[in-house]
Amino acid sequence: MLPRRCRLRRSKDFSLVYRQGKAFAGRYVVLYRFCANQRSGKVNKGKRIGFSVSSKVGKAVIRNRVKRILRAVCRGHFAAIKDGCDIILIARKKIKGIPFYQVEQDVIRLFKKSGLWTGG
Repeated sequence: MLPRRCRLRRSKDFSLVYRQGKAFAGRYVVLYRFCANQRSGKVNKGKRIGFSVSSKVGKAVIRNRVKRILRAVCRGHFAAIKDGCDIILIARKKIKGIPFYQVEQDVIRLFKKSGLWTGG
């Protein structure tokens, strides 16, 4: 599990990222990012990550498994993600039944595409 301070949890935080952030689409995941330099007045030193899996992906068991996979990918590469950004990962319908390593590759590619990847 990611530390509590590194999780995006409140609805208003999700809304802010959706409204003012930038979106990057991958094969299995869509990434929204909203960085501190975009934020007016408020400076976020750390990084926060939120996850969203629609009921269109599947029933609760499948949605929870997808969220566990996404959390594991982010936890494994947390140090390589740039600080000062709020990030939301949204699972697409196609993610159902896809092996871990393919989801991991897609998420890392999105981090690089969005400029959040510092290496590692």
